Amino acid sequence: FAQPTYELEPSKEEKFMPHKVKQLVQSVMDSKLKDMVYDDAKVKDMSVELSRDVKDKIKELGYTRYKIIVQTVMGQVKDQGAYVTSRCLWDHQKDNYASWWFKNDSLFCVCMVFGIYLE
Repeated sequence: FAQPTYELEPSKEEKFMPHKVKQLVQSVMDSKLKDMVYDDAKVKDMSVELSRDVKDKIKELGYTRYKIIVQTVMGQVKDQGAYVTSRCLWDHQKDNYASWWFKNDSLFCVCMVFGIYLE
C-alpha cells in the first residue's frame, strides 16, 4: 500500500505508459497461449493465471502509485463474433489503460489492463 505523499499527479517517470504495458501483455499472452487448445475445463484457470502473470509483470515496471486492474476474457473460436467492452469513471489526465487480443485456431483472448492513479 502506498503511503500518502500529498502528490496529486504522477511524475513523468511514474506515469502509466500504455505502449509499455501493451508490449508486456503481448509477450505474456503469446508465450502462454500460442500452443493452447481451447478446453472448457482449463480456460477458467488459464484466465486467472494469465491475469496474475500480467499483473506481476506490470508491477515490475514500478507503478507504485497506481492500482493495477487486469481483466481477461477467453472464449472458443466457432465462427462467431464477440465484443468486449468496458466502462470506467476516471481522471483522463492521470489514469489510463492498455489492451491486447490474441487469437489462434481454437481460442481467443482479450486482456485489458487499467492503471488508476492513487492520490
